[in-house]
Amino acid sequence: MRRRSIKIASLFLLGMGISEIIMQLKSAPQDATSTTREVQEDTEKRTLCTMEQLVQGKWTMGAEKDKPPYIPTPGERQQKTCRGFDPSARWQDWEWTPEDHSRCDFLNSDIDSNLFCSLVRNKTIVIQGDSISFDHFLSLTHLLGVPVAPPARVPKDPLRVSKICNGTSMLIGKKDFHLQQVGRIINEFHPDVMILNQGAHYVSDEQLIQHLNSTVIPHIANWQDECVLEKKDCHFVWRSTVPGHPYCTQFTKPAESVEEMETIIASSPQYNWDKLKGQNELVMDLLSRSSLLTEFNILDGYPINILRPDLHGPKKNDCLHTCLPRDNIYSFITLHLLRLWSE
Repeated sequence: MRRRSIKIASLFLLGMGISEIIMQLKSAPQDATSTTREVQEDTEKRTLCTMEQLVQGKWTMGAEKDKPPYIPTPGERQQKTCRGFDPSARWQDWEWTPEDHSRCDFLNSDIDSNLFCSLVRNKTIVIQGDSISFDHFLSLTHLLGVPVAPPARVPKDPLRVSKICNGTSMLIGKKDFHLQQVGRIINEFHPDVMILNQGAHYVSDEQLIQHLNSTVIPHIANWQDECVLEKKDCHFVWRSTVPGHPYCTQFTKPAESVEEMETIIASSPQYNWDKLKGQNELVMDLLSRSSLLTEFNILDGYPINILRPDLHGPKKNDCLHTCLPRDNIYSFITLHLLRLWSE
C-alpha cells in the first residue's frame, strides 16, 4: 500500500461563511522606539504560517515604495497591465495579511530572490493550466528578474521556459486549459514541483472528475513514483479556481466579505462562475480520497482572490483575468510553500 502524506491548505474553508473566514484583524501595537533590529529578531522568532492560517486574512494597504515591483513586457501590456499603471510613479498596493500575522510569518510584498533560489537550486518548477496559471508564471519570472518576452505571434497554448537563479533552475509555464498535456510536460522536463489548475474553462462535474481520475491523477502518481526511485523531493500542488467578478469595473478596492462576493457571483451566473466553488470542493475531495497519490498540497486562492473584484485589467468586458504588476499573490504563496517544505 502506498504511504500517503496529504497537506491540505483549506478543504473545509471553501464552504465556510465570511464570519468564519474574515475576522477582525488584531494587530499588536508596536512601540515607536523599537529598532529595526528588534523587529527583525521578532520576525525570526515567528514560525511560518500554516496554509490554514495563511488563507484566513484580509487585504490591507501596504507601504509606499519608490517604484513598482516590475514593468510588464510590451507583449503583456495589451491585456494584462493594470488600469492606470505608470512605471515611473511611486508605488503602493494592497497586501494579503493573514489574521495571525502577529504570530506567524508570511512574506506578502516581495520575493526574496536569494531565498527563493536557495530553495530551488537545481530544481524545475512547472506551472500548468489555465490563463491565470500562465499569469502566475509571468508574475514569478518578473519578481525573480528573468522575464521572457513573448514572441510576436503567441500560440493559444504557449510553452515558456525561463532559466532562473543564474541558470541553475528552470521555471516552466504551460497554458493547457483542460490539462491534456500533463504527461508530455512531465516526460519532457522531469519537474520537481508541479502546480496545476484547470481553471474557469468550465466542463460538467462528471467530465471534470472523469478526466482527473483517468488521466491527470495517474500521470501525477507515476511521476511521484519516479521521484521516489530517483530520490527526488517532489511536490504536487493543486491551485483552486477563483471565479470572475460580475460588475468588476464598479470596484476600486478589495472587498471585505467572501459571502458578499459569492452572492454577487450567484446573482449573475455568467460563464458558470457560480459553479466553480462547488467544483473546487469536488476536486479537493477527489484528491484526498485518491489511493494513487502519495502527497499533494492545495494552493487555495479562492478565499483570497475572490476578495479582489478591483484587480482586473483594462478590458471592460474581462472580469476574470487579473492584471500585472499588481496580482502576485500566487507567487508569494509559491515561495511560502517552498519555505514550508524546507522545514
